[in-house]
Amino acid sequence: MNTNMVFTLFVKFYIVVGVFQLCQTLAQQHEQIQSESCTHCCNGIPGIPGIPGTTGALGPKGDSGLPGLDGEVGTTGEKGDKGNTGKPGPKGGQGSKGDTGSPGQVRQPPKVAFSVAKTTGIDQVSADTVVIYDKVFSNIGNGYSTVSGKFTCDVSGTYVFMISAIRKNSNLLVCLIKNTEKLTCAYANTRSPYSTASNNVIIDVEQGDEIWVRLGDGHALHSNENRFTTFAGYLLFSNQD
Repeated sequence: MNTNMVFTLFVKFYIVVGVFQLCQTLAQQHEQIQSESCTHCCNGIPGIPGIPGTTGALGPKGDSGLPGLDGEVGTTGEKGDKGNTGKPGPKGGQGSKGDTGSPGQVRQPPKVAFSVAKTTGIDQVSADTVVIYDKVFSNIGNGYSTVSGKFTCDVSGTYVFMISAIRKNSNLLVCLIKNTEKLTCAYANTRSPYSTASNNVIIDVEQGDEIWVRLGDGHALHSNENRFTTFAGYLLFSNQD
């Protein structure tokens, strides 16, 4: 069976169905006319239904429907790129006052001082000699040694040193020495039976330096229980922060 034959059978079937439906419609209308009142008897039999009209214009938009159900949660997407740094926010208000801190420790400056004297004399020497002072008045910081006769610096800083001596029947020459460096000297000659000599310096001294008094070659000094010959020094200020 080809396509034309199928199409022809389809058209004939459609016509038969249409005629059948038309006969049913006419029969129903005839029965309705007979049951109506006399006022309708003068009306003729209704005609065949007209051809359907054309599609009307689009009606107005209807109301929005109810929201649909939530869909399933999708998978997490890849992490996006870091965004640009935002602008600084506004300045915050002043915070509350903090608690008072605990008192700090007051740092005390180091104290160094000594004062010594000699209670015996030294006869004329044939070589430079260290003068050892045996009487200690004070030795704050324990820098002076009665064994060596020398002051050893333990605190670097600026110091004041003083020497004083007396002669008897011979010339006197005593010098203040820093390590091996001669700083200053005191001298007295034989013009009078007893003559005194003294001197002092203010110098920078480093930790480990030695300060001492030297009696010069060919000279002598006098002292006794009256302690005429003395040596003293003290720290003026330290170099520590």
